[in-house]
Amino acid sequence: MKKRHIFRRGGKKTLYLDGDQPRLYRRRRVRWKRVLLWTSLGVAALLIAGFVWGYAWLKGKESKMRVAGVESSLSPAKKGQPVTTLVMGVDRGSVKGEEGLGRSDIVMLVSVSSNGKKAAVISIPRDTRVLIPGYKGYNKINAAHAYGGTKQAIETVRAFTGLDINHFAEIDFNGFKHIVNAVGGVPMHIERAIDDKYAGKVPAGDVVLNGDQALTLVRARFDVEAVPEGDLGRVKNQQKFLQAMLSAVSHQRNPFRIIKLVDATSENVKTDLTFSEMFSLGLKLRGIGTGKVQMATAPGEPKLIGDAWYYIVDANAFQQLISSFESRSEVEVVEEKKPEVSTSARGDISVAVLNGARVQGLATSVANDLERRGYPEVARDNSESAYSKTAIYYSDEGSSKAGTVAADLDGVEEPLLKRNEDLTSEYEVDVVVVLGSDYQTD
Repeated sequence: MKKRHIFRRGGKKTLYLDGDQPRLYRRRRVRWKRVLLWTSLGVAALLIAGFVWGYAWLKGKESKMRVAGVESSLSPAKKGQPVTTLVMGVDRGSVKGEEGLGRSDIVMLVSVSSNGKKAAVISIPRDTRVLIPGYKGYNKINAAHAYGGTKQAIETVRAFTGLDINHFAEIDFNGFKHIVNAVGGVPMHIERAIDDKYAGKVPAGDVVLNGDQALTLVRARFDVEAVPEGDLGRVKNQQKFLQAMLSAVSHQRNPFRIIKLVDATSENVKTDLTFSEMFSLGLKLRGIGTGKVQMATAPGEPKLIGDAWYYIVDANAFQQLISSFESRSEVEVVEEKKPEVSTSARGDISVAVLNGARVQGLATSVANDLERRGYPEVARDNSESAYSKTAIYYSDEGSSKAGTVAADLDGVEEPLLKRNEDLTSEYEVDVVVVLGSDYQTD
């Protein structure tokens, strides 16, 4: 016989027989403190894991940017003294036989005061005539990198300026455009459209420069309308672009673009700096044009010496520039002298153009172009033999005239310059241009 049981629920009595009673459950209280604790621990673990992964990822990228053996050429920064960084843009592949090391066609010294409140930049033109340690005779400063890579370039700049170099950053020209594209382009105002036969084209106006256009801007020097000062004008464009690029990077907030930027930088930049140090340096230099950062070019002028054009630095003026740069991170901005070649000056230069490229009509085309620029009637002929490289021959007193003609030849970047009194006398001119197969036409 089943026993009867009475259960009370909600003040009411209910009668149940054995086996029919309901199971009673206690309501468990949710212990929110414990939930919050474990949630916090989980989030913290994820954050720590993400930080560790990110740190390891960045360090891995930084290791790709190191150059073995360079440390001995760098000097430790001294407490309370400005920090000097050498920035180079390296061109690999445009000069046959130098694809591996390349020439440093951008050379900039950056000084930041010990308190980080002032900064200055000195640009050294790539054709600056210097002595390269370990090599006899004078050469262009951009050749140092081609001879011995980063280490040789640092030691050459240090010997030329007398400055201790604390850090360096070297950007590969071929990969430079990838860095610009990674940041999403660089906004700039271009005063005059650039159409440089060797560098490329950039439209005028407010432009967001892509990688190819940015590379054109920092390399262009043969468009006489857009870059009338040649290499000095190119240096100014490099300085302006540096300002715009740093501004674009510092305002970047898109995490995906930042990752792309880090990837592109690690692939195309060699430096002893960490990403944190590079970003900090960029923030300091972003003040260009606000009075916090000054920019100058080593004072001097171009000059033909022997068979080559060099940029000859004014030693006294340069030393004054270096002294304030080294001690106070300041430079006195000196307006570079623009070498002017008037139509009347060209009218005093007699020229003969010989076709050594064996391209029909080339000598006539180049001669006509020179005449449009103001040269008197230009003689034209074929050379006795074929030439692979364009050469300019001048009389004993015609070196400066040869330089003027060389600057006006659009189809060749660096022609050979040689004295040849016999050849100039044969054609009864000051300068004889022999066009080689390297001469480019539209």
